[in-house]
Amino acid sequence: MHYTLTPRGNVMLMALMATVLAVCIFTGSGPSLLVLAGFAVGGVIAGLLQNNALRRHTRQFQTASSALQVRVVLISSVPGKGAVALLWLAGVTLLLLLIYGGQYATIQTVVGSYAVFSLAREAASFPALFALRSSRRAQ
Repeated sequence: MHYTLTPRGNVMLMALMATVLAVCIFTGSGPSLLVLAGFAVGGVIAGLLQNNALRRHTRQFQTASSALQVRVVLISSVPGKGAVALLWLAGVTLLLLLIYGGQYATIQTVVGSYAVFSLAREAASFPALFALRSSRRAQ
């Protein structure tokens, strides 16, 4: 099983994203909380879709040994495609925010938005990682 599917790896990623988010909130004029809230909601939805995909295709995720194989398994299901589509939508939205965001196009808002999206996504999909680990041990 690829290390990105382990609880430990995801805890480290969530800690990093929480740190980045905290730095964005407490530096400069701070990010737009409204924009952060939108990205947090998007991250939760993406995480729930990812959680669903992980639970539906446990065996395939357990046999994935590279990030590319994890992605292939993820996009082989409708919820997984939705999670990846939301990730792309978040990226495009951040780019548009940089171009057309006016007062909202601060570094704290852009970086903080990505961090909160990632943090929310990983938190929402986190319980499925334990299901992957426990079913792997049962084999």
